Amino acid sequence: MERSVRATTAEGRLRIRTDELERALAPLGTGALKGESLARAERLLDDHEFGAEFVPVEYGGRLERIDGLGRVVRPACRRDLSLGFGYGLNCYFAATPVWTAGDAAQREWTAALLLGGGRIAVARPAVAHANDFVRDEFALVKGDGRRRLDGAKTAVLNYARARGLTVIAGTEDGTHEVLLIDREILPEGSLRTLHRYRTVGLDGCEFGGLEFSGCPVPDEAVVGEAGQGMGLAVRCSVVTRALLPSVLIAAADTVLRTAIRFAVETRGEDPYGPLKSTYGREVLTGALLDLLISDSIALAAARGLHLLPDRVSACAAAAAYTVPKLLQDSAHDLSTVLGEAYFDAKGPYGAFGRMARDLPLLAQGHAGTAARQAMLVAQLPQLARESWLVDDAPPATLLRPWEDLPPADLGAVTPAGTSDPIVPILGACSGVGGELGELVTAFLGELRTLRGRFAKITPGDGLSTPDTLALTDRYALVCAAAASLGVWREHRDARPGTFLADPAWITGALHRLGALLGLDIPKAPQEALEGRLFDAVLERYEQHRSYDLYETDLAES
Repeated sequence: MERSVRATTAEGRLRIRTDELERALAPLGTGALKGESLARAERLLDDHEFGAEFVPVEYGGRLERIDGLGRVVRPACRRDLSLGFGYGLNCYFAATPVWTAGDAAQREWTAALLLGGGRIAVARPAVAHANDFVRDEFALVKGDGRRRLDGAKTAVLNYARARGLTVIAGTEDGTHEVLLIDREILPEGSLRTLHRYRTVGLDGCEFGGLEFSGCPVPDEAVVGEAGQGMGLAVRCSVVTRALLPSVLIAAADTVLRTAIRFAVETRGEDPYGPLKSTYGREVLTGALLDLLISDSIALAAARGLHLLPDRVSACAAAAAYTVPKLLQDSAHDLSTVLGEAYFDAKGPYGAFGRMARDLPLLAQGHAGTAARQAMLVAQLPQLARESWLVDDAPPATLLRPWEDLPPADLGAVTPAGTSDPIVPILGACSGVGGELGELVTAFLGELRTLRGRFAKITPGDGLSTPDTLALTDRYALVCAAAASLGVWREHRDARPGTFLADPAWITGALHRLGALLGLDIPKAPQEALEGRLFDAVLERYEQHRSYDLYETDLAES
């Protein structure tokens, strides 16, 4: 893999930090980190000043690129999602309202907290489509000319150890406020820590309850414009959706790596094992393709926050909706490779079951798939009428992860995009010849069909009908196909000779997505193409490289 990027670039600095974290966490292995082992892992992150990753460079941190943040948390997430997400990335999600709309004092306080190794937690509002895990909320009430915070939430991540709290509270007039609270200066008795909430998955994450009772709220605690808290929360959710897939991709990498390890280590025991059977090879190869597809749309969403903040919303929602489904289905298929070993939680392959169990819980996010579908349904009719098959393709930089980006202006992110930056890639690649060209033509045909269906939907129609929701599923897969095609095209043009410039993987990826959509596509990939992809699965395992777009060197445990 190419290693010529200079450390004077943001990409070079990112790779150095990622490699350092990978080496530091290697002795922990993968799988269950509990008790002292989890505490040790957290201390290692503190030693590497992990909190600085969540602070923009202008406030003394290391955050230069949002796609880079999604990558630098992967060494932790590959080992344990409770570590990488619970102790790590969730702090950025909690701080996002401050980076988006906070004043100078709020940003400086949040930066100092995170740079000093502190934690910040977020308590989001209840929404109509939420799951029961996040149903309750806080209320901001006025009395005697002062505002006070009341109410409780059952499950707040890092509820007990986070000094900073980003609280989204409903008001008496039906609006919401985002509040930044320093729990160390609250009056005694105004905030009570409730019991911990135990979960089946992510059991290393500290979910628990918080209860406010007559807690005074000064004016300087309000983040952003008064009464606009819900709008701020919705804008911040675009950022959350763009980043969440990176965490899942890291976990899925461990799932695939564990499955191939089992297949390699047991191949002498079973003459019909997964390395020899057609089914086993297809499952392992398909898992690699699912990871590359997922990382492609994740890349578009994260870099789009920098380059296309007013247009990235649909792509971010499609990424957060599609990636969990692809990777959970992939994990299910891979479980057949392990057979009985799948149930041996404490054995050498126990990391598989743990990651496969944690993936669905993390994929719920704030309100699960319903929120992501709702975000898509609200936008796609207009995009179909005004953007699809009309707009130009996005700038090449969007899908070139080695190129640096301008600073992200999160205040410019909009909850509903003015156009769709991703699907035009299909039209831009319509001149590709051969089998790949036929696949592109099939996806363009699907996009035309979707445009016709969505364009007929008007605001007065029932948007959340089974038929409309099924159309959003199809759009999300088309979006993933376009992002993957764009990644291949940019590597073909700028980095010929690399794996991602090879038409083998993108042909396999479009076949896989086309089959999910039931498209009229060419026959199954040729045996030689499948052989190249399976060789890549084995090669990355043997050479200790990650299965995502970056082929990161992994330290041996």
